Amino acid sequence: MSKNKTRNELKRLERVYGKLSGPFEPSEDDQRLRDTITLKVGSGLEFEVDRQILPLVEACWKSGILVLQSDAWSSTGTVRLHFASTTFADQFLANIFADGDLYWNSGFKTQALSNWHELEACIKVTPEDWHWEINFEFVIESLNNSETVDAALIYLKKTRAEIDEEMKNEPSVIVRFPYEFSELLTQRLCSKELDRPSPDGRIWNVLPDLSCFDPSYFF
Repeated sequence: MSKNKTRNELKRLERVYGKLSGPFEPSEDDQRLRDTITLKVGSGLEFEVDRQILPLVEACWKSGILVLQSDAWSSTGTVRLHFASTTFADQFLANIFADGDLYWNSGFKTQALSNWHELEACIKVTPEDWHWEINFEFVIESLNNSETVDAALIYLKKTRAEIDEEMKNEPSVIVRFPYEFSELLTQRLCSKELDRPSPDGRIWNVLPDLSCFDPSYFF
């Protein structure tokens, strides 16, 4: 398949599927278009992820975050993570920012004044600037891959009863952020594998306003 045809097919799949990957994934034919590698998180819990973000997805799971889907093959240069609930999305933010603000080194140098030394140009990582979505249709209760769900819960040391109570009426959450931040976020997540902070509700500062949704979604 030519590069142009492959690129067009990826864009088509992005529109049709919303870029599905991970343990809950599109068909084998669709997966062949992507550069993936098998990630084995735990017993009975292995799946294909985009090669470029394998360390990031693995770090999410090891720091207590249930990732339904992930991808790095967007034509816009972003990474996409799809968390099972707002609770897991909140844990993601807590793991990353519990130790304070985060700055990405752009690799460029700048001079504020002509007689100053060149300084590294850094960008503050601000999750409020990322693209966040909530999804009431694709939630863990609706997944029919029960063996994978069970393996995920065992790995995260959760029971069905606990997860049902914790995620009752919670939508899943999708975030997209610049690919360049992947390594930096991975480092923060890896540091929280054993010493994990409690979520602090930061997720509600970044999600869209829920007042526009039909209350029947929640009750």
